[in-house]
Amino acid sequence: MMRWGFLGASRIGRRALAPAVAAASGHAVLAVGARDLARAREFATEFGILKPCGSYQEVLDDPDIDVIYNALPNDAHAPWTIAALEAGKHVLCEKPLALSAAEVRQMQAAERHTGRRAMEAFCHTFHPQMARVRELLAAGAIGPLVAMQSSYGMTIDLEHDYRRFARHGGGSLFDVGCYCVSAMRVLSGREPVGAAAVQAMRGDIDVTFSGLLDFGDGIAGHFVCSYVSARTQQLTLIGRDGTIAMDWPFSSKGRIIKLIAGEQVEEFPAVDPYVIMVEQFGHAIREQTKMTYGLDWSRQQANALDALFAAARGNTTVSVSP
Repeated sequence: MMRWGFLGASRIGRRALAPAVAAASGHAVLAVGARDLARAREFATEFGILKPCGSYQEVLDDPDIDVIYNALPNDAHAPWTIAALEAGKHVLCEKPLALSAAEVRQMQAAERHTGRRAMEAFCHTFHPQMARVRELLAAGAIGPLVAMQSSYGMTIDLEHDYRRFARHGGGSLFDVGCYCVSAMRVLSGREPVGAAAVQAMRGDIDVTFSGLLDFGDGIAGHFVCSYVSARTQQLTLIGRDGTIAMDWPFSSKGRIIKLIAGEQVEEFPAVDPYVIMVEQFGHAIREQTKMTYGLDWSRQQANALDALFAAARGNTTVSVSP
């Protein structure tokens, strides 16, 4: 049994990860820590968790914990993930894994030093539709890839939300645009080499971010993410001979998914990609195999986000670090 400790009595933990760990074979949540012990107790009662803790450190110090789930605000991802690795725990950390590629490199150093493993919790990359799109592309279903287009937007109330503060890693690119970037990287099998961007600011965060990534060989990936838009979520791959359209590429949990490749429509039954992610993460740890999306992959993701932010600030095109 792989025993989990949660850092934060978070919304995503309540909606997604606690149910997923409970449903995954060979996994269980043993402890949850929050700065407010009452919130930890409420979370623990809801999910039958034995150990509510009044601090994050108490969870890290528990010798019975094997894996930490880090669902803290974005600026706390790197320091608490590193602290968990140093405490001898494996870590599944919410996206974005870090606020910069430099922070990811610090996590990689902690991985090497401790022999523990960490992974960024991008559940959409584990949904079966992603593997199917890659199969279609490899089979030449739409001919050579020409471009990719994606959007992920909604209107949210930021008044009482940490995401309204840049110092906490707020803003639409870190929060939802990262999904668009990660999906284009996974599906194309390519890394971007250049970035351009435009952003609309409210205070010190981007509430809308439009990015253009150069994936080499003339292949462009364009995306728009927003906190102030109508609800939108889609990803389209454009080839020489046709297109593949994904109607729910990101928040696919519990949905019947349709994949439209030219005139062909494929339907995927409702699944929980969080459960798939937890089980594959646990398998890689137990069997000491390579993570499907390990920290090298996350460092390249952070390189792309770093370049997009730099391009938006400078109103110029920026190279993406290799």
